[in-house]
Amino acid sequence: MVSNNDQNHQTTIPQTNPEIPIFLPAIAYFYLIFNSVSTIYQAYTHGDFSLAVFIVFVYVGYFSLMYCLTQFQALPPQENSPRKDLLKSVIWVLTSFILFGFAYQFYTFIHPVAAIFVFAIAISVSSFLFFLYFFHDGHQQQPKKPSDGSCCRLRIRVLRNSSPSSNVMSESKMREVVPGPENV
Repeated sequence: MVSNNDQNHQTTIPQTNPEIPIFLPAIAYFYLIFNSVSTIYQAYTHGDFSLAVFIVFVYVGYFSLMYCLTQFQALPPQENSPRKDLLKSVIWVLTSFILFGFAYQFYTFIHPVAAIFVFAIAISVSSFLFFLYFFHDGHQQQPKKPSDGSCCRLRIRVLRNSSPSSNVMSESKMREVVPGPENV
């Protein structure tokens, strides 16, 4: 049995405040600063000046890279300007220098085969970024129309249903396909 007082009682869900700041980026930057300063201090006291210079380079390079990425993302995607080309070049160079710096700094601590693997990773990531920024150019490629000499032709008939997915019949096979803008 339910009493009358329970039926008239309305529950309200507390509203969340979207303006509450999240301090995770600040905590991450503080942690990065603390670790960088302590590593530089330890390297300096042990006389390892190359490691101290490397940590300073990575620290400055990381923040420069984040600034350049923010500036690059703020530009319109279809715009071709000298500023956009300069930002692409700086992003690629900074990322490559940081990757090769890590590979060079730590190759003495690992087996020579592993060192070759680390340098290969640095080369492949640098090559991929170069291709991505300078050849691919971030534009969506238009789908190619099948030519007369194509090896396969598939006739698809889209059946409209009230369900979220549609049945697609292909001459002798039937399969489920989620309708999207490419099927219209």
